[in-house]
Amino acid sequence: MEPNKTMSVRARRNSFAYAWAGLVQLFKLEPNAKLHALATLLAIAAGIARHITVMQWSAIVFAIGLVWITEALNTCIEKLCNLWCDNKWHPEVKIIKDIAAGAVLVATLASVASR
Repeated sequence: MEPNKTMSVRARRNSFAYAWAGLVQLFKLEPNAKLHALATLLAIAAGIARHITVMQWSAIVFAIGLVWITEALNTCIEKLCNLWCDNKWHPEVKIIKDIAAGAVLVATLASVASR
């Protein structure tokens, strides 16, 4: 059973610290995060160079966020699967990891198509 969560400033600060630590781990553990970071910077630079509208920026930010969220969740799924099967190959784990990777691919393709 989880202890009672509080809304104290300290608890909220700790939540942000844990979230930041998670993003740092994503960059350390997932080589694709570096590719996504490069793509993010290129998309932002292209938006600035093309003087896109506020609505276009909204679409770009949404697409970038979608890719980052799916990549983070994919990495979590992979780590959990690896724990479950002790890093040994398992046919069901392969399917789960392939589906999660497919979600990242869909998000990436949708992101590219939105430009």
